[in-house]
Amino acid sequence: MSTPIVFIILVNYNGASDTLECLESLKKIDYPNFKIVVVDNNSSGNDIEVINKEYSDFIDKIIIAESNLGFSGGNNLGINYALENNADFILLLNNDTIVEPNFLSVMVNKSKEYPEAGIITCRINYFDKKDVSWYSGGYISKIKASGFDLNLPNNSKDTFCSFASGCNLLIKREVIENVGLLDEKYFLYLEDTDYCARTIQADYKILFTDKTKIYHKVCSTTGKNTNMLPIYYSTRNRFYFIKKNYPDWRAISYSYLFFVLSLKFFKNSNEREFYSVVKKAVLDFFSGRLGITNYFDRG
Repeated sequence: MSTPIVFIILVNYNGASDTLECLESLKKIDYPNFKIVVVDNNSSGNDIEVINKEYSDFIDKIIIAESNLGFSGGNNLGINYALENNADFILLLNNDTIVEPNFLSVMVNKSKEYPEAGIITCRINYFDKKDVSWYSGGYISKIKASGFDLNLPNNSKDTFCSFASGCNLLIKREVIENVGLLDEKYFLYLEDTDYCARTIQADYKILFTDKTKIYHKVCSTTGKNTNMLPIYYSTRNRFYFIKKNYPDWRAISYSYLFFVLSLKFFKNSNEREFYSVVKKAVLDFFSGRLGITNYFDRG
């Protein structure tokens, strides 16, 4: 049997330095049959020139979006290109990651070992604390309306789970053909949770393997923005995720709203601005305003 071809998709948005580091780590992987697609989400600087200068011979395709399409839209451009070019697997990989040389070989081999798995992922550790886990298998919580870490110990056995982070998703071609693309109404946050839920609904499984790992510069992109941006999108999109995937969405949504307003995580945020952003997110959801927002472009 021939070695499956994997298309690795990196979405870049004003993050050329991260993308270059990720590409350098990918040059060292031991998997023999892969192609790299870089999607630029309409970066404001010279990111594409820099990336192309350093890695033009290594990248199969650079796609330049006409506008910022977010995580979901940017990846969808790459997914469509991969499908058109006979991909067997599509790997969604954050551009702010560094990979172990064996990470792709391990995950592809696990797909052969577990044919029922439509998505395969692995442990993700912090880039600046390489012995500390950021993701180790995950589950979807209805009340909190998102995916959360299972906190599995190191050297855990292969585990089927219900949530895999969009930071590192190896997806079988047939899953995308049956489940479809990422939902662009999310723009940022929850699109990976939604895709995992849809994959499970389509009778595929999600496999976490601890036989390899990658390293993630957490919040490398969104962390450069006001901390209200993730609050807005994660709040609005959780309501959308619940409505889309659960019939009893209203009751669960109200439970989630109580949860988000009580999170200690937000204790350091400006209280008035925080509640204003949450209110805006809730009103936008009930008004049907999804996708990208210009709320944070105010002067």
